[in-house]
Amino acid sequence: MNYKHLIYDFDGTLSDTYPCFTESILQTLKDHGLSDTYESVYAKLKVSVGYTVRCYDFGKDSAEVRKHFHKIHDELAPKIQKPYPEAEEILRYAMAQGHKNYLYTHSGKIVKILLEQWGIADCFEDIIDSTMSFPTKPAPDALNYLCEKHGLDKKDCIMIGDSDIDTDCGRNAGMKGCLFDPEHYYDNADVDYRIENLLELKNII
Repeated sequence: MNYKHLIYDFDGTLSDTYPCFTESILQTLKDHGLSDTYESVYAKLKVSVGYTVRCYDFGKDSAEVRKHFHKIHDELAPKIQKPYPEAEEILRYAMAQGHKNYLYTHSGKIVKILLEQWGIADCFEDIIDSTMSFPTKPAPDALNYLCEKHGLDKKDCIMIGDSDIDTDCGRNAGMKGCLFDPEHYYDNADVDYRIENLLELKNII
């Protein structure tokens, strides 16, 4: 085990995003005359934002609802969204060991804003976000692009994320995957590695 190139998901992996996502969905529901409990929304979001939106009868196109949600989230995130406490330590540990960090997220411009705000933007060699219009995970297109752009050997790469779509994405690209699942939402997922704390990566990389 000597993975030189660490490719991270953002939401739910480096960023403790789901509390902010949940508040954003609750506000979206309220704006449309709907409601649900925090716990129910949170659990749905662990599948995906798209799935969560489809669970409710908004009476309008889901793309329009997602746009409403993202507007709320992008306004709320700089105020309340935080990185996981161990995120900076593992990123800088990897760099000190001569490894390189990359980011592959379905989120958009808000990610770079938050990374700058948290003081960890300098930890990444490259960032792929939704503005680049790749097919969504678990399609391997974005990872294939990243490897080709930087000349990465896939046997030296590992994809790290909080969902099976992240690890499946890595597998589909021909690399290993590590599931970060502290709340055990994916106990039955078939993965190469599984961790509950980001610092456990020290034993893998």
